[in-house]
Amino acid sequence: MSNVATLTMQNTRLHLGGVVHFDNAEKVCQDGLELLKKSPNPLIVDMQALESSSSVVIAILLRWMRAANQAQQRLCIANMPDKLRAIVRVSGLTDAFSEVD
Repeated sequence: MSNVATLTMQNTRLHLGGVVHFDNAEKVCQDGLELLKKSPNPLIVDMQALESSSSVVIAILLRWMRAANQAQQRLCIANMPDKLRAIVRVSGLTDAFSEVD
C-alpha cells in the first residue's frame, strides 16, 4: 500500500487512487474541487485504484457532491470499494451517492 493519494482526470472520469488519510485529505479535496470546475457533465469519480476506505473519503465525496450540485453538475461514483460502501450504508448516506458501472 502506498502512502500517496492520486487524482487524475481522464475523459469523463476523475480517478481517485492510492491512500487518502487525514494528512492529505484537504489537498485531495481541494485538487478535486479544482478539477470539478473544469470537468464535463456528468462527471464520474472512479475509485478502482483507491487503497483506503475511511470516513475521510466519504467527507471528500460529500464536499465534491455539494460543489457539483451548486454548479448544476451531476457527479456519479464508479468502482466504490466494498468497505467504503459499508461505511456509506451504516451512515445512512446510500441515497446521497449515485453509482454507475
